[in-house]
Amino acid sequence: MFKKTSIPKTSLVRCFFLSLTSILLFCVGSFIPPLGMTAFLFSPTPLALLGVRENKAWMTVGLSGASMILLLLFGPWFFLYFLLVQGFLCFGLTLPLGKVKTGGESLLFCTGTSIVSKIIFVTLIFALTGHNPFLLDPNALRTLLAHMYAGVLDQGRQSAAVLDKSMEQAVEFLPYMLPSLILLSSMLDSFLNYRLCETLQRNRSVVFPALPPFGHWRFPQSLLWTMMFAFALPFLVEEGPLLKMLEANLKFLVSVFFFFQGISLIWWWLSQRAVHILLRVLIVVLLFLPILGMWAIMLGIGDICFDFRKKKMQPPPL
Repeated sequence: MFKKTSIPKTSLVRCFFLSLTSILLFCVGSFIPPLGMTAFLFSPTPLALLGVRENKAWMTVGLSGASMILLLLFGPWFFLYFLLVQGFLCFGLTLPLGKVKTGGESLLFCTGTSIVSKIIFVTLIFALTGHNPFLLDPNALRTLLAHMYAGVLDQGRQSAAVLDKSMEQAVEFLPYMLPSLILLSSMLDSFLNYRLCETLQRNRSVVFPALPPFGHWRFPQSLLWTMMFAFALPFLVEEGPLLKMLEANLKFLVSVFFFFQGISLIWWWLSQRAVHILLRVLIVVLLFLPILGMWAIMLGIGDICFDFRKKKMQPPPL
């Protein structure tokens, strides 16, 4: 005789509710872009919570069911985008739990998972359509840049000519930046979803290891050697498309890491002086302006070299 297997109603309801929440977050971001982009970014979180509050099997069922609903309602492109770009991140969030000790290790695994899934998605879409889904259409990019710098274009012929040349260079250079775009989008997705999961799982039986405070973020000194290698590449290898892509992405990525190292140091310095958090946030937002951002990058390079925070926290000599 076969034994009857009963499915726990609580688990079934939780699976249905969290999977539906993930679908709604994804659809809000897809159909209402200005308002729903934040919701879109957090669409993997409900599935990850399903995995930690039930188990990986229920999470797999929830991801499969949500993907199939999107396939039936909106077609194969929504299905692939949700499954590979957003949904699969739930495995990156939950698989390291109990196997790694720090939040940094967990986040690194999550970022790696996101990168792999996005590369598979880009490869698959490019093979099927010949179009790279991570790159804007060149004409759309030109229109966007023209709207952003409309005031400069109206100031005079010389300024307009220089800006127009810069815009064309940016449009031509964009295809070379695909690796950086995938890496940065994976880092953003992973960080935002990890922090939300960490917050929602506090004081529960399964918790996400805490990430270090923003004011204590540091990157390895090996980034300095990466930067030197990027600037030395044109003198070491014959120029070509592959070299141009490698050089551009290395320079861009190390600049991003130096920038975050710099604003982390500034955040730490402001925290040490008990500056109100709203003012700290405003200062950090201003640092994203190109002119101030260069200073943040230089400060980040200096901090990687000399570790200003460690020196500040050391007790004075007797």
